[in-house]
Amino acid sequence: MTTLLEIKEAISHLPPRDRALLSAELFAQVDPDTAELEASLEKGLNDVREGRVRPLQDIKGSVASWITES
Repeated sequence: MTTLLEIKEAISHLPPRDRALLSAELFAQVDPDTAELEASLEKGLNDVREGRVRPLQDIKGSVASWITES
């Protein structure tokens, strides 16, 4: 097994919160402020719990207009 496959396997066993933090860190490709990431994640989770989200399918059609508007 390659190192990459081992990493992917280990990630698949992480709790959702840890997986989300790792994803954000990898996406940022910098040494992120962990407290800031945790606060952002918590805000997002609260938005989901409170119903302040829209399904991806509902917004896919709007993305093109958001990109072209200035």
